[in-house]
Amino acid sequence: MSSNVDVLIVGAGPTGLVAALTLAKNGVSVRIIEKLPQHPLGQRGAGIMPRTLEVYHFLGVLEDIKKASVPVIDYKEWKDGKPVKTYPIAPLLEPTPTYPERRAHLLGQDAACGILRDHLRACGIEVELATELVRLEQQEDSVIAGVVGKQGGKETNDTITAKYVVGADGAKGAVRKLLDLSFLGETRDALHVIIGDVEAYGIDQEHWHKFGDVPNDAFMLRPTNRSAKENIYFLSAFGPNLDYTRAVEDHEYLRDFIYGLAKLPELKIGKVETIADYRPNIRLVNSFSNGRVFIAGDAAHVHSPTGGQGMNSSIMDAFNLSWKLALATKGLASPALLESYNAERLPVIKEMLQRTTAIMNRTFNPASGPRGPAPPAAAGKGAGLSPWQRSTILNQLGVHYRWSPVVVDEAVEELEAKDKGKAAELTASTYVAEEDGRLHAGDRAPDASGLVDLKAGEVKRLFDTFGPDHHTVLVFADGETASVLEPLARFPTGLIRTVVIRSQESIASAGAENADLVLQDKQGHAYPAYGTTGVAVVRPDGVVGALVGGAEGVERYFAGVFAV
Repeated sequence: MSSNVDVLIVGAGPTGLVAALTLAKNGVSVRIIEKLPQHPLGQRGAGIMPRTLEVYHFLGVLEDIKKASVPVIDYKEWKDGKPVKTYPIAPLLEPTPTYPERRAHLLGQDAACGILRDHLRACGIEVELATELVRLEQQEDSVIAGVVGKQGGKETNDTITAKYVVGADGAKGAVRKLLDLSFLGETRDALHVIIGDVEAYGIDQEHWHKFGDVPNDAFMLRPTNRSAKENIYFLSAFGPNLDYTRAVEDHEYLRDFIYGLAKLPELKIGKVETIADYRPNIRLVNSFSNGRVFIAGDAAHVHSPTGGQGMNSSIMDAFNLSWKLALATKGLASPALLESYNAERLPVIKEMLQRTTAIMNRTFNPASGPRGPAPPAAAGKGAGLSPWQRSTILNQLGVHYRWSPVVVDEAVEELEAKDKGKAAELTASTYVAEEDGRLHAGDRAPDASGLVDLKAGEVKRLFDTFGPDHHTVLVFADGETASVLEPLARFPTGLIRTVVIRSQESIASAGAENADLVLQDKQGHAYPAYGTTGVAVVRPDGVVGALVGGAEGVERYFAGVFAV
């Protein structure tokens, strides 16, 4: 049996599902296969950072995610059976018109994947379980994939011809191995943590409960989306007196360890639903692609879960890649566009590994000092907190691609001509773009509320004009705009949305009839956020692709994106 498809996705975790959904929103035909015979249970990757919440908004799944999840909760520390203090995991920041999501949410990866599968199903795509990739053969214009399906004790062979393949099949997956990509790094054999999902009674569901502390024995219980109805909590346990191998196999021994440490008679541990002896791996591929095959998420990078960056970074991989693949499948992408996936994501992930490793060292062995290369200087609220608290840097709202070969920033080009050293400072950290600093091409595109549609009279927010299937050209002007918008007519229909934004003081009528939308910055949030009276081009992944003065800069940007 053989079949053709635009993109084959291997792996149905959050990375693969976000890639599939983004491609489906672009009208691209997709097959997504999963080696496991059933979707896994478990709370791993439960922390959903604010930038990921924004991506979920663009994909149309945010409302469902928020209904099922809860905002990140405070720690409650216990000693000798009594609570001694509570404190926030990270500084609590209020939403603003330009940063609508500033607080992480908690939702088990099993539940989050269920929501993504529902939305994918609405696009006519089902995950194919018990289907394993066994062969890859690259052609000039396609990839031949051999897969084996195992249903009801029967084995079936299938050959899939795809224009592109995305490997989102995890650290032990087949795609990276079939590509023979390096996966260099280390395994921290000395650091063990028992993780799992357990029934727990006798503690509240409003806190992350912490008993004991490193370097001595300790365990933590975190409520989940299943706590209210099923009393399921996420467990982590560690310490010099814990026999990790025995704890995995002997759950009564694990209960005794917990009870002896907690000294809380009310605490009862029921069934152990999942359990594993986790040891951190810190590894990174040398390249995120080989020919027509790309890898994303844990297939490309693994690291400590401290900081909650793994799933979120993986979703950013998928969202960065998929709009580019969508254009490539339609023959509309410039050669540089697909190459930019590796150029943009690899430096970000390198820094992310440094940051999560530093957090792990500080959390589990605070007396040892740093180990390995230190990340660039920390910034943002929360820097210098206790080992169990986290900086707002981890919200990923400051992750950027200012060095990218496919972004255009005329102000930076002028700065480079005058002072290369000063320009280099803009990319000293891939993780930190200050919220109050000047916007640059490659940064996250800000939202802005209180925009009045001068044609329809409706109030809108800027995020509602962005989407994974089109670029958005924002023209900040009160006067004539035809000179900027008319050249865009030569590009394929439907791939670019044009939005003229009048200033807060503008008395101009709707005008700009050749624009898709004419909005007035009635509350004065958009103009300060973008710091321009020129043009900002926002990519399908919600990143500023260009900050330019007019038509010439806009055309230069799109020449690097489109093949037409």
